[in-house]
Amino acid sequence: AQSPAANPSTSIPRRYFAIVDASHGGDDRGEALSTTLPEKDVTVAFARRLRQELENRGISTLVLRDSDANLSLDERAFFANTTHAAVYVSLHAASNGHGVRLYTALLPYGGEEDRGPFRSWNTAQQSFIPVSQATVASVAAELRKQQVAVRTLTAPLRPLNNIVTAAIAVEVAPPASDLSQLTLPDYQQRIAGAVANGIAAIRTQLGAAP
Repeated sequence: AQSPAANPSTSIPRRYFAIVDASHGGDDRGEALSTTLPEKDVTVAFARRLRQELENRGISTLVLRDSDANLSLDERAFFANTTHAAVYVSLHAASNGHGVRLYTALLPYGGEEDRGPFRSWNTAQQSFIPVSQATVASVAAELRKQQVAVRTLTAPLRPLNNIVTAAIAVEVAPPASDLSQLTLPDYQQRIAGAVANGIAAIRTQLGAAP
């Protein structure tokens, strides 16, 4: 099996504006969307499509898991943070519900505090919550323009809370009750284009984030 660092580390020296992270992979199949379709396959296909849409808008993008590799949540956060990207996008897929759910981090209440030059791992996202929320709002607006049902939520969804830049999760569900629509190129393309438009719309704000 491929070592966790082998896939993304080859690209780390370059500074990317966006990091796209296909959730799950390797031994972690994610949700069984059907008897033959694991979540990990949908997320990596969608990640590649989103990278192309972002690159088409002049936004340099790294897909963190571009193969069927095992990557822990801590490793994902480490690789994302060491690229110093302006925005991190975690991709998920679901068989329940319709359309897209957008998440920002829900940090632990009364968690650890930063001390001196050190940042608490479990609450590293704290100072970036406003720009993460702005990213979600911009992406949601673009999805609605494409007539895609969208909900915005907060959740303790790792590794969002460990990321030291704008960080969101995008969970894609079928547009209707037919699960096969989740893998349709036209549907994936419509969502990827809207997500890319949402990020491009606040590119200046993201680039100026702390």
